[in-house]
Amino acid sequence: MYKFVKPVLIGLLFTCWAAADVRIDEVLVRRKEGRMNLRVNISNPSSATQKGPIKITLYARPDSGSAWEQVKVWTNITKLAAGNRVARDFFDQNNARLKEIADAPAFECRAVVQAPGYPVQEEIGVFHPDP
Repeated sequence: MYKFVKPVLIGLLFTCWAAADVRIDEVLVRRKEGRMNLRVNISNPSSATQKGPIKITLYARPDSGSAWEQVKVWTNITKLAAGNRVARDFFDQNNARLKEIADAPAFECRAVVQAPGYPVQEEIGVFHPDP
C-alpha cells in the first residue's frame, strides 16, 4: 500500500505546480471613419495548458457615466496551450446602437475573461480621439 502512496503524492505535488493560467494582455479600442473595432488579446504564460471553455465577454459604453452594454460573447476557445496567445476581434457592422457608441467623442470597452479553475479577470480600454 505504501508503495502506491508516495508516487501518488509526488504526482499531485507536480500537478499543483503546473497550474495553468490565462491573462488579458490588452484590450484595443479603435475607431476609423466612424467604425468601431474592439480586440481582446489573451495569453497563457504558464507551463501548462489552460483547459476551456475560456469565455470572453465584451462590453461597450459611450462614456464613463453610462451603463455597460454587452456587445459579444465568445465561448469557442476550447483550450489555450502553454505560452500561446489568442485574439478576438469585434466590429460594429450592422449594429445601430454600437454605431452610436462609436460616434461618441470617446468611448470605453470592457473585456471579462473566465476560465475553469481560474479567477475572473477584466480589463478596460478607452478610445480617445487624436487631439
